[in-house]
Amino acid sequence: MACYPTLARIVLACVVASSTVGVVRAETEMERSSRILGEVSERVANQYRAASPPDVSALPQPATAIAPDEVARRLSAQPSPIIATNKTPELLVFVSFSMPRESLLRIVEQSEKTGAKMVFRGMAGNSLTDMSRRVADILGNHRVETLIHPPAFAQFKVDRVPALVLAGSDAGNHLDNGCAQPGSYVKVTGDVSQDYALDAIERTSPQWSDAAHQFNNKLARGFHQ
Repeated sequence: MACYPTLARIVLACVVASSTVGVVRAETEMERSSRILGEVSERVANQYRAASPPDVSALPQPATAIAPDEVARRLSAQPSPIIATNKTPELLVFVSFSMPRESLLRIVEQSEKTGAKMVFRGMAGNSLTDMSRRVADILGNHRVETLIHPPAFAQFKVDRVPALVLAGSDAGNHLDNGCAQPGSYVKVTGDVSQDYALDAIERTSPQWSDAAHQFNNKLARGFHQ
C-alpha cells in the first residue's frame, strides 16, 4: 500500500522549510552587516594609524673628521704643475702654519664652500706624520683638498702668505722658467677673506670678473658644487 503524506504532514513540512529559509536569510544579513562594519572600521583605523618612522639612513649624514693617515696619503702625492681641468679656472689659497690659526680656520671654512685648494710650500714638523696631524687638526670635519706643492709657489710667484690665486686652464701649460705667464692667472696677497679678494678681482680684472663672480656665488650659497 502506497504511503501518501497527510495534509497535516505537508503543512508541517512547509512550515519547517519556511522557517529554515528565514533563518538562513537572517544569518546572511547579519554576516553582511558584520563584514561591512569591519571594512568601515578598517578604513577608519588606516586613516588614523601612525605613520611609519622615516628611513634615517637615507638622510644626509654629518661629515666626519679626516684621519691623519688619509691626509698623509694625499699629501704624499707627487706634485706637478697646477693645471685647471675642463677649462674651468682653479681657485688656490697659498698658506703656511706660520699664519694665525684663526686665519687658517677661516680659509678652511671658506674653501669648502668655494672649492678652493689649500697649498703649502713644505712640511711643518719633522715628518709627514706631523704635517698630516696638523692638517687634519685644522680641517676638522671640512672637506678641503690640501696640497704640499713647492713648485706652485714659484709657478705663481707667491712670496708671502696667505695669497689667493685664480688660475686659468692654461696656467700650467706655458711656463717660463717654472713661472706661469702673467695673463694666465690673477693673484691677491694678504690676510683677507675670500669674498673680499674675489670682489677685488671682479672689480679690477675684467678678464677674470666672471670667474670671480661665480666663486663668490658659491661662497654666498654656502656650498661647493
